[in-house]
Amino acid sequence: MLNIMKPVSYYNVEYLPNSTLKEKFERNINWMLSLTPDQLLYNYRKNAGLDTKGATPLTVWESPDFFFRGHFTGHYLSGASKTFVELTNTDEKDPQAVELKNRVDLIVTGLKEVQDKLSETSEFPGYLAAEPEKRFDNLEKLRFNGNHYVPYYAIQKLMDGLMDAYQYTGNQTALQLVKNLTSYVEKRMAKLTPERISAMLDTRWYQGSGQYIFHQEFGAMHRTLLRLYELTGKKEQDVFDLAEKFDRKWFRDMLINNEDKLGYYSMHSNTELVCAEGMLEYYHVTGDDQYKKGVENYMDWMHTGHELPTKGISGRSAYPAPADYGSELYDYPEMFFKHLSKLNGESCCSHDLNYLSSELFADTKDPVLMNDYEIRFINAIMAQQNNDSAIAEYLYNLSVAPNSVKHYDRGGFWCCVGSGTERHSTLVDGIYYQDNDDIYVAQYFDSILNLKDQGVKVTQDAHYPDQHFAHITVETEQPKDFTIYVRVPKWSAETTITVDGKAVKVQPENGFVAIKRNWSKKSEITINFDFQLRYQVLADRFNRIAIYYGPILLAAQKADLPASTVSAKEYLNDLEKVEGKNQFRLKGSDIIFKSLPEIPGETPYNVFVKVPEEPVAKTIDTQNDGAQFGHQWTLAVDPDKKNYLKITYSALDDDIYSFQIEDDDQVLFTQTMTKEEWPEDSYYIYPLPQSVTKGRDKLNIKIEPLDYESLNFDVADIDKIETMVATK
Repeated sequence: MLNIMKPVSYYNVEYLPNSTLKEKFERNINWMLSLTPDQLLYNYRKNAGLDTKGATPLTVWESPDFFFRGHFTGHYLSGASKTFVELTNTDEKDPQAVELKNRVDLIVTGLKEVQDKLSETSEFPGYLAAEPEKRFDNLEKLRFNGNHYVPYYAIQKLMDGLMDAYQYTGNQTALQLVKNLTSYVEKRMAKLTPERISAMLDTRWYQGSGQYIFHQEFGAMHRTLLRLYELTGKKEQDVFDLAEKFDRKWFRDMLINNEDKLGYYSMHSNTELVCAEGMLEYYHVTGDDQYKKGVENYMDWMHTGHELPTKGISGRSAYPAPADYGSELYDYPEMFFKHLSKLNGESCCSHDLNYLSSELFADTKDPVLMNDYEIRFINAIMAQQNNDSAIAEYLYNLSVAPNSVKHYDRGGFWCCVGSGTERHSTLVDGIYYQDNDDIYVAQYFDSILNLKDQGVKVTQDAHYPDQHFAHITVETEQPKDFTIYVRVPKWSAETTITVDGKAVKVQPENGFVAIKRNWSKKSEITINFDFQLRYQVLADRFNRIAIYYGPILLAAQKADLPASTVSAKEYLNDLEKVEGKNQFRLKGSDIIFKSLPEIPGETPYNVFVKVPEEPVAKTIDTQNDGAQFGHQWTLAVDPDKKNYLKITYSALDDDIYSFQIEDDDQVLFTQTMTKEEWPEDSYYIYPLPQSVTKGRDKLNIKIEPLDYESLNFDVADIDKIETMVATK
């Protein structure tokens, strides 16, 4: 049965004046207003052979000669339309709201002219894109020429933007354009066999052996088409049937069966993330609980095996090229050290993870989703926009190597510039939820919840997390009985709550404290959090730690951060708080640790601190090189605890080595190595899934060369192989 709780509507939530969120929201408005409708229409008009009105085209990903283009216009429509709602929540005649709606209308009118013109020559009427129709032809023929054309990715962003223009500004033409384009896609897909559609939508770079697999992104087509189906009253069965063609059985089964093969398949992080969004939307439309369970499994994989210290995801894969290109990909669960290059933590993923967390929390009330949401919002999303402009960060640099930097470049019009522009219009999303008359306060960011129809207003104004408490004012027009649920963060060991100065017993149930009473006129809730320094050991390298202060990830704003000679616990004791700030100075030095949003662009910083190895695990079995036995070993493991495999390698020559580590023919890990990326101290640690070792006292480890692209990969020479067991 579908849960009745839901995130509050954009129409009921407002930005608090003079808050950090409001400042970022206003920067984003200024950024959107710096662009013109003619610029956003340039590639569409050019593709249709229409006059481009003398506009200056956008650049890089949106340049007229880039191999795919058009996505940013969709993000812009979404951002402008949702911003219109937020602005008119407080002032129906807000001049910026009027200007943004005017721009939305101009863009939609321009897109209608483009669709009408393209329909004269396209194979079917309704075509609307900034790219030629042959992009879809090539895709359907599985034709690859070195560029990954992603036409469905681009039109999906446009379809969502047009639906937002319809839903939030009332533009009827926008909805018709989406219907027309959907009809076009339906006719194209009708020509294809199920086998061809499956091959066309297969995003697994590696599938066990052999040749390169055709690969492309198709965005959130599954979710977007289901949204259109709902938006039109669930009357268009052909739209639902088309959505189902983007529901890939192998992916759905992987999630439902709880088999995390994202790293094994070398999959693209955000491609699969939005497919999980599609599965959750399918649950919302049909009530099929298996789909929801699959998404719960997926989010648990993120939480336990794929999230970086910011709670963002993505990095390198475990494979050689072309199944690895340095960023945006999944590795095997808990494998971070070997792929923490300077290209990880894609911003799109953080935005989409928080969107999916919010939607799934409304269905499950799982507090883990909101705990991760908070850390991701504070450390990833709040750091995406530059402090003095609306330039959006693409990939965060959470490198194990020293001297990461943030690069801000809106001129690239990357995917993350688009998602950043859209999502900075709705930074107050994910804070409040309604369950009938009850209210869940899931986050503590400055904001106003105004339930006008119910005569209830909730205001947060503590400037959290700069301040270490939440201040919530509850106002009602008439006395009213309902419950306010407030979240107790997992990191806050000692949390106190008062209502109108009187203490409330803090006994969280499922992560929330219920405050049930008759709310009359005006009441104040104060929640004091226990901000303490803590550290997290990297899952596969026990001499690297990330440091937090409450929910705030701290980074050393310092080039070439020296390694610590004392333990992690002692290192934290040597951090002295800077008065009046959530910053720390390393005792006896000029090294300052601060939050990622506070660190300017192009400034070296270090998230990870190298410390003496933490006693996470102890060795229980050690064997030497097994090459003479075909790279096979039988190694002891603990049947009841977490186990690790540690392999120490010999030096390499100039070749690329790529191989798979197996247990009884089940691939546990893939390893790719080169001399240029030789591991520190010559070893890698591989955290073993407990599903592999549960109930067993031995593993039969075998290492085989990777079969991929018909290349002759070899197994690297091994000095020593060990199994380790967790000490706790």
